[in-house]
Amino acid sequence: MMPAMRTLETPPRAIVGADGSPAFGSFSGPLPHVDLAPLRVSMLRRLAMRKRWVYVAIANREVFVGLAIVDLGYATKTFAFVYRDGTLLSDRTALGPSTAGHGQRHHRRRRARPVLAGGAFAELRRQGGLIDVHARFPGLSLQARLDARTNRPPLSAVGPIPGGVLNTTEKQALLTVTGEARVAGARIPLDDAFGGYDYTHGLLARHTRWKWAYLLGHATDGTRVGMNLVEGFLGERECGVWLDDALYPVGEGIFSFDEKRPLAPWNIRTTCGNVDLAFTPHALHAEEENLVVVKSHFVQPIGKYRGTLRAGGRAVTLDGVLGVAEDQDVLW
Repeated sequence: MMPAMRTLETPPRAIVGADGSPAFGSFSGPLPHVDLAPLRVSMLRRLAMRKRWVYVAIANREVFVGLAIVDLGYATKTFAFVYRDGTLLSDRTALGPSTAGHGQRHHRRRRARPVLAGGAFAELRRQGGLIDVHARFPGLSLQARLDARTNRPPLSAVGPIPGGVLNTTEKQALLTVTGEARVAGARIPLDDAFGGYDYTHGLLARHTRWKWAYLLGHATDGTRVGMNLVEGFLGERECGVWLDDALYPVGEGIFSFDEKRPLAPWNIRTTCGNVDLAFTPHALHAEEENLVVVKSHFVQPIGKYRGTLRAGGRAVTLDGVLGVAEDQDVLW
């Protein structure tokens, strides 16, 4: 017997209540302003544990663009890649000081603008429902606008973190996009693409691990589909699918793959049984770091999803929808 599906709640007015208690839950709608100051956590622990990032995805049938700005507390990391027709055209990573990254919160009416080594630059700015994305790396530039003025709700979650304190996250999908990427001077238009984002901000455990899957595209019957799945981290609280303008909760992700061969096929399902997908990677963004006190194993293959999504009494078939999967194991 499949477990009962959770109900998505209305987002709270504040992440932390007046009594210092976090508003844990899984929500249909945007997060309020993420203010973790009311938590009863020492300044030293807060500085050591706070991590926040935004990941922007842009995809059409042939192209997938990923851009992340990650504030680690002690440094800011940014990476960007452009995939087209089975090939990773460009893949760039840059570092900068933590003070350059998230001085202004990049969620609602906010800005993220790290100035990075090697002439790299990245900026996300949100004003109202418009999200402007600008990035420049050697041989790669991105200028795009995501339009979040939609009735389609984001999926938000607040939950406890074993070994840490809590995490907050907001995911969105199927936003309209205008703009372009340029790789070695060649123009790649993005006006027919879908966009989405993952905003995450929390006080996390020193050792953190999760697996993640995200996709944007059309089902075989033309339904617009988006998906965000996680195994670990906040679990099913941050798992959901979008079918056209409706958001549906699903169970926690179950990822089966060969950790030594991330470009081999993956199988991705959910505990509720409503997601059953095969993921075929075609390219890989990967980072391996071992600085003794800081270690990171991070692989994010880009490829195509095939299989079935069930939600809201419907079943849709995917055949070649672009997306990413991820295996992250970090000591920070």
